[in-house]
Amino acid sequence: MPSMRKSRELTMQILFAWDAVGNDDPRAAEQIVSDFTGEPEVRARAKQMAISAWAMRETSDAWLQRLAPQWPPRRQPAVDRALLRMAVWEMTATDTPPKVVLDEAIEMAREFSTEQSAAFVNGLLDAVLKEKRALTGETPPEENQPIPEQPAEEQS
Repeated sequence: MPSMRKSRELTMQILFAWDAVGNDDPRAAEQIVSDFTGEPEVRARAKQMAISAWAMRETSDAWLQRLAPQWPPRRQPAVDRALLRMAVWEMTATDTPPKVVLDEAIEMAREFSTEQSAAFVNGLLDAVLKEKRALTGETPPEENQPIPEQPAEEQS
């Protein structure tokens, strides 16, 4: 599958641009993806991811504000806001493993945002994941695995 990482980067850029102008201007999205000369699938996926995450932004923002009332979305760095909206959408509306979503968002925060952003994004997305699991009755994958039996020590 063509690079999901690059699709996420383009999605973050589209969400950032849309947030700056206050609407989902398709020309802004087209400009951002047209600057990327890689696989057409990556560009198409990024636009679709951005459209879906943008449509869910009010729900995501309300959830994030409830979890971090001292840092509502309007006070967050714009890059963090775009990353969080994308990650909350991907974590709740797709079958991407949550660990992948968390790891990618944290790495992108390290690369594109402030020094404190990776920890902030990690903490907030971890809280979102815990609430999602509590609401859905889902258990983390490691809790679904049986504990392997330890081999008995050989006696001489």
